Amino acid sequence: MCTVAPDEHVTVIRDGRLTAAGIRRGSVVAYTWGFHADGIDHVQRTFVLLDEHLQIDQPVIFPPEQRGWWYCDLIGVEWGGVGSGVVETRDMWIDVVVGPPDQPYRLLDLDEYALALADGRLTPAEAARGLTRVQRFLDRRLNRRHGVSRTWPAFPPPEVEDLLTVDLPQDWELRA
Repeated sequence: MCTVAPDEHVTVIRDGRLTAAGIRRGSVVAYTWGFHADGIDHVQRTFVLLDEHLQIDQPVIFPPEQRGWWYCDLIGVEWGGVGSGVVETRDMWIDVVVGPPDQPYRLLDLDEYALALADGRLTPAEAARGLTRVQRFLDRRLNRRHGVSRTWPAFPPPEVEDLLTVDLPQDWELRA
């Protein structure tokens, strides 16, 4: 008989500025958080791919013609493992914007990543790990190789699709 592990309640600390309650299911953490922009209160659902060191969401502030597109951030992750209860993430500069499969994905902020390496915010070993993670993500999730398929090979990840509509805690604190 196969049993499924229950969702684990976790606290996400994002860039030291946001603390949010979420859940971990397998290797994915899902959480919601809110912010105020352009006179409107927004609520954003975000997913942390623990094994891939990526954080992905469908930004609620994208313009209408980009609704449903995904924004993927390379992140540093500090997590003590199952039962630890806290997942800390920090932005690592490289971003990927993923639209419909008939659009190319876009890599952003490689210049910021290079600057972080040049000024010592990243060690050469950290930079190499980050570039390797981004390349593996692209190869696994987005690069089609020689296929002519009009779909992304594995994006969004099935584990994320399972969490798109699950009820999540609505508990966060965003510090300026």
